[in-house]
Amino acid sequence: MALATINSVLEQIDELIRRAPDQDDLQFRLRLEELVKKGGRDTENAIAHYITGTRISVATCLNLIRMAGYIRSAAFLLPLNNVIELSDDVQMREAAIISVSKYSDHRAMDILVRAQGKIKNRRLQETIAQAIARVRSNNPLLAMLPSFLSGSKNRELFQITLKVFKKILAPADAKSFIAYLHHGDQVVAEGAFEILCFRGDESVFFFIAEFFREQSRLLVRQAEHKLGVERFLTLLAALHEYLRRYGDFYPQLRPDIAALSSRAGGDDWGKPLVAMMADLEKSGA
Repeated sequence: MALATINSVLEQIDELIRRAPDQDDLQFRLRLEELVKKGGRDTENAIAHYITGTRISVATCLNLIRMAGYIRSAAFLLPLNNVIELSDDVQMREAAIISVSKYSDHRAMDILVRAQGKIKNRRLQETIAQAIARVRSNNPLLAMLPSFLSGSKNRELFQITLKVFKKILAPADAKSFIAYLHHGDQVVAEGAFEILCFRGDESVFFFIAEFFREQSRLLVRQAEHKLGVERFLTLLAALHEYLRRYGDFYPQLRPDIAALSSRAGGDDWGKPLVAMMADLEKSGA
């Protein structure tokens, strides 16, 4: 979009906000949504600035906060979070909580859970609880996440959830599991690795490679134990699945896989390493 057009849209937004007290709330929000969608990211940033600024009335700021929940731009998340945590106006904080819940993803959940731990106001606590429930009901991933995070505490429930996630998650959702690679429960961390291997795209390779290198060094030391071998075989199967889909990355991990294969010798855990190399090299990866 030409700079002149962007400036024109920003000027219209400034004028619209200046005249907000004289307009019907619904008409104001609809017109504002139209301008924000027309102006793109620059206008979103302008609105984000207004939300946390002091130049406008509470009534106008409430309309901006509500509008942010309908557009759901990433540019609005930080200012909405700032309103929730820092505003002195309970009504504005409540509106920001509701708007954040409309994002219905892990970003919204992170903001709401953090607020739940900080805010003591009973009315806002109730609003946050309702918002969290709304996000979970709108997002199967978040609804099932507690079962996944049960990890070693409830392995049966964990395994059921893991199988579902390995089948249904979109790459963008799978990417959110990077954060669990360093979870305190090793079962959860290794499950996150499996999800990234089965559902992740090219953008997660670095994290897959680093986790594999780190964990393979640890698991080799436990290879004489049955549990260690089982964990290692699961790790290799997941990596094999990823490299089948993104074979261009295989050369970067080939030296690591070859070194492990050489170390394994004739042991059981060496067989899948040999099979993986043969399969990937046959396919031209």
